[in-house]
Amino acid sequence: MTSSQTLDLSLVLVYLLCITGYGIWAGRKESNSTEGYFLGGRKFGWFAVGASLFATNMSITQFMSVGGMAHDIGLASINNDLIGGLLLAVSALCFVPVYIRSRLFTMPEFLERRYSRGARQIFGWVYLVQSVLQQPSGYYIGALALLGLFNLPTDLLPIACIVIGATVGLYAVIGGLTSVVRTDVIQVCLLIGGGLAVAFIGLHKAGGWSELQHEFAETHFELLLPRGTAMPWTAVLGIALHSCYFAFCSVHILQRVLGAKDEYNARMGMLFSGWLKFLAIPLFAIPGIVAMKLYAEPLGDSTYAVLVRDLLPAGLSGIVLAGMIAALMSSADSNVNAMSSVVAMDIYPTIVKKPSPKVALKLGKWTSASIVCFGVLVAPYYQHLGAIYLFILRLGGFLLMPVGVCFILGRFSRRVNQHGAIACLGVGSLIGLIYVMFTSMPPLKPFLPDWFLALHFYEVLPFFFLFNGAVLFAVSYATKPPMAEQLSVLAAVDPSGRSGSEGRPLWQSFDLWFGLFCGALGLTYIAF
Repeated sequence: MTSSQTLDLSLVLVYLLCITGYGIWAGRKESNSTEGYFLGGRKFGWFAVGASLFATNMSITQFMSVGGMAHDIGLASINNDLIGGLLLAVSALCFVPVYIRSRLFTMPEFLERRYSRGARQIFGWVYLVQSVLQQPSGYYIGALALLGLFNLPTDLLPIACIVIGATVGLYAVIGGLTSVVRTDVIQVCLLIGGGLAVAFIGLHKAGGWSELQHEFAETHFELLLPRGTAMPWTAVLGIALHSCYFAFCSVHILQRVLGAKDEYNARMGMLFSGWLKFLAIPLFAIPGIVAMKLYAEPLGDSTYAVLVRDLLPAGLSGIVLAGMIAALMSSADSNVNAMSSVVAMDIYPTIVKKPSPKVALKLGKWTSASIVCFGVLVAPYYQHLGAIYLFILRLGGFLLMPVGVCFILGRFSRRVNQHGAIACLGVGSLIGLIYVMFTSMPPLKPFLPDWFLALHFYEVLPFFFLFNGAVLFAVSYATKPPMAEQLSVLAAVDPSGRSGSEGRPLWQSFDLWFGLFCGALGLTYIAF
């Protein structure tokens, strides 16, 4: 190992030690109660909520895999981020007020109040299965980045996974959501700073923005591409529907929103994270386009790590790698906390007649530790799944779409009932899992027709959404309407449209910043 690599590795190790120590210290006071451990005592302001949510959303998987996609298709690779930002803003407008006024503890709790305990149980188990399958991907991508930067052999992949998993797991298991959010606020600064450094230095090496746009205007500077590409314009509706789940009911996204001190901070934090989504352009798209200019051969998921290794001087590359590890930690620690809350607060009470808060807290911590260990052990095998980012999108989109349908229609329709929800969750989740298996595993692909395999999964997702909606409505209308207590959670909907900004100056108004966000997003799509 060269002296420059030794310096970079030393900086990364120092960072990991410091952030782990800070995380344990930050969560020490809130880790002895269920509300403190899983919701941080409901004390977070809008900046902490938004920064943590953005850090959770901007995982190292996106730095690596979206950077690799941007090498091939340019700006179109960030459609998920831009459209996802819009849906976060919509969630702040329509869904977050209901959750905060209802004093929800976890997201599956909404399904119990709106439908039945059975719906809550199904969501809890489906979410747990999806999250357990997804968790190793972050460790795998993080280890890949570590090996790529230091030009180490892939034989060391298991060891790299252990180092990363042990670091992430320590403070997330001990300190709970408070540790997660407090460390995310620090890590998002490092994440953005390191990412911008790669973008600006890369632009300079490649001749500047004008040079890249002149050379790749038709192939890499269009947000909406024709069919046959990795992200065609026909996928936009599927992207939006996929984003609906994450914005409206994802446990690991909305858990920190439920921990906000009040409705205003919850809504503004959600909207703030939507604004931060615009940073996907310099953080993910530009490095990928720069790599297209500088390297003749595609680098796949290693694109970003190679750019860091080749473009940045010793020391700075170590800081940027620390930022990438921060992205991994912010995503992985949130998943760990979310899964432990679902097991302790949604699954455990349905198994035991008289659940104990102390037992639930211990169960949550043991769940966190077990999930971290599982992720570390399984992560090396994810190298055989191909483009890992697309696999994650397919897994989440189809396995959890039925949950999103129940949340969306249950929020706006007073006729859908528990029988429809159970049917939708059960049938939809099973079919979604079958689709993911048959389109992801090579031994199963021959069983599907070629024309079906040729469809982009985001082109299939709208039909899957309609199928789940049809099941929900058909079974609901074939059975009795929901009882009054099953609609009581909708009483939290405020028909006056209050935004929580009343009495505040105009520049603090939610409506103002929501309108500006929509305008900025529209101009972005017009420009590209």
